[in-house]
Amino acid sequence: MKRLLSLTLLLLLATPVASQEDVAQQQAQLDKLSREIQQRQAKLSKAQVAKDGLQAELRRTDKAISDSAQALKGQQRALAKSEATLAELGQRQSELEASQRRQRDQLAAQVRTAWMSGGQDHTALLLGNDDPATLERMLVYYQYLNQARIDAIEALKATAAELASVISQQQQERDRQADLLRQQERERSRLAERQKERQTALAKLERQLQRDSNQLALMQEDREVLERAITEALEALARSATLDGLADSKGRLPWPTSGKVSKGFGSHREGQLKWNGWLMSAPAGREIKAISAGQVVFADWLRGFGLVVVVDHGEHYLSLYGHTQALLKQVGDDVKPGEVIALTGSSGGLRQPGLYFEIRHRGRAVDPKPYLKKG
Repeated sequence: MKRLLSLTLLLLLATPVASQEDVAQQQAQLDKLSREIQQRQAKLSKAQVAKDGLQAELRRTDKAISDSAQALKGQQRALAKSEATLAELGQRQSELEASQRRQRDQLAAQVRTAWMSGGQDHTALLLGNDDPATLERMLVYYQYLNQARIDAIEALKATAAELASVISQQQQERDRQADLLRQQERERSRLAERQKERQTALAKLERQLQRDSNQLALMQEDREVLERAITEALEALARSATLDGLADSKGRLPWPTSGKVSKGFGSHREGQLKWNGWLMSAPAGREIKAISAGQVVFADWLRGFGLVVVVDHGEHYLSLYGHTQALLKQVGDDVKPGEVIALTGSSGGLRQPGLYFEIRHRGRAVDPKPYLKKG
């Protein structure tokens, strides 16, 4: 803050009051800055649209992932059901294999029974028997035996066919499960990759938006500062137009306070330095008065000068009052000739109470003596 005040006073003392040309330059800077702000805002708007699009796509991807997760749950339920089906088919396969073994055993037993008759030709046995009752029984027996063989063979064929079908169904079910799992995993991987890409792009865009927003905020602050500077410069021009400066009052201006000049303008100070004004000795608390009409443009503490008041008198004339004990005016206050603006003191490290007084014209210190009444 102290450094800012020092720079402010330095500019006040070193730079003449703003001219119409200065204001025009500032206005040109403001116009350029406004255009840059519009461009930045347009860029931000475009980036925001892109961000909204990415967010919408990210929402769609999230929804697709959610749908995929739900589908995966459904697939898992289907797989669980499929596993149960496989278990049932496995059980049926075991039953069929056992049935097949029994049927083979029965068929083998029937074949053995057929040959237990001694391996004789059945037709010869029938023709060689004259007893009708015996013949009838033998016919029935052989018919039964043949039908039993036929039934056993057909049952064995049916069992073998069903067993083959069950084994085929099991393989198909396992293949279907594996295919479902592969499809689901591919879809999940694809969606996860797309989500990652969108999140990366969104994060990058948000960082760019943040940088652009920060830059825009700084530019808007600069514009506000420049607008205030233009306003203040225009006000200063308006004030300067109503102030007559000090040139026409040379030799007739009152002293800022009563006291003795202990260090005159241009006298040796320290090293190669010289005094740019008067150092006046005066008791602490004595009134300090404005030498002419003007406006207070600085009123604060400044290193090396203590409490300082600077008054703009127009026509690029300034008067400075330093090492005061108290400031009685604020920046922006209008003052009349002879109006009390401060009290003498020793602020800023002055060894003895008094007043440091300067007159400046167009940024350069001038000797106060020709401007003031003879003391």
